[in-house]
Amino acid sequence: MNIKDKPSRNPIVIANAFNNCISSVAGNLLHKNITGATKTNNDPLTYIFKNFNQLPSSPYLKKTTTHEIDKIIPSLKCKDSHGYDEISTRILKISVPYVLSPLTSIFNKILSTGVFSDRLKFSEVRPLYKTGDKTEFSNYRPISLLTSFSKIIEKIIFKRLYNYLNYNNILVDHLYGFRKKLSTETATYTHLNNVLLSFERRNFVGGIFCDLQKVFDCVNHEILLDKMKLYGISGIPNKLMKSYLENRDQRVSVYNNNPHNISSSWIHVKHGVPQGSILGPLLLLIYINDLSLSVNKLANPTLFADDTTIIISNANPGEFF
Repeated sequence: MNIKDKPSRNPIVIANAFNNCISSVAGNLLHKNITGATKTNNDPLTYIFKNFNQLPSSPYLKKTTTHEIDKIIPSLKCKDSHGYDEISTRILKISVPYVLSPLTSIFNKILSTGVFSDRLKFSEVRPLYKTGDKTEFSNYRPISLLTSFSKIIEKIIFKRLYNYLNYNNILVDHLYGFRKKLSTETATYTHLNNVLLSFERRNFVGGIFCDLQKVFDCVNHEILLDKMKLYGISGIPNKLMKSYLENRDQRVSVYNNNPHNISSSWIHVKHGVPQGSILGPLLLLIYINDLSLSVNKLANPTLFADDTTIIISNANPGEFF
């Protein structure tokens, strides 16, 4: 791998360099954007204040049961891959009769106190090659392997938060991805349909295509938690999400043609939501939910994770701007 313009084959050096790279990318991007941005008076919560009434009620994190957990564990994909604790879902499935009761007790403690266990916040990151020069870190996607136990409690929390968001119609219609019946196909259809309808009206059509760089890594925890409060997710649920996001650590493991992988040192993560998690995509949806509200009302935005498409149509192209 190229490390500071010098090639290296040392797996420990490579693992630590990769970990430093992915843990600092968010801070570098945010610093760059703040330095180069035009000063405005807009608060990150401006569009929520304008378009949403703060909900007085907060989602009730009802207790889980052995029956609920017994349904979740079989739904997990049976894999031999594992997090730092080396307990795979395959081992977990075999151990269900012995761990069901203690897990129910532990998870109910998390739901009632709003404290997410630190032992569930360690991520084992595996670099996945995408394309381009294999010696460049930027051509690898960091995949986080969380503990199997974390996936269970995250599914429990996800169900309660998602039901609350749907019941109160908080997620906007322009938001696709990570939602039932709102897949890539639905987003593509909506986008093309908006264009074709504009052509039928003999309008000119303009399009803006945005790709939010490293969106999962750049989520600001403070802004996210403030947005959740305005959506009514306050009290214990908000405390739990704060506990879930804070004090997370990660290390990178690389293959070395040995029976065991070589791992870097642990690094504290200050920004973002963990990729490969259950809750990460839902938290991202909440974070970008008000993005479409900031564009012109005559525009038709389509949001899918880190991709945003904005279609504007008018009989007079001079009125686009």
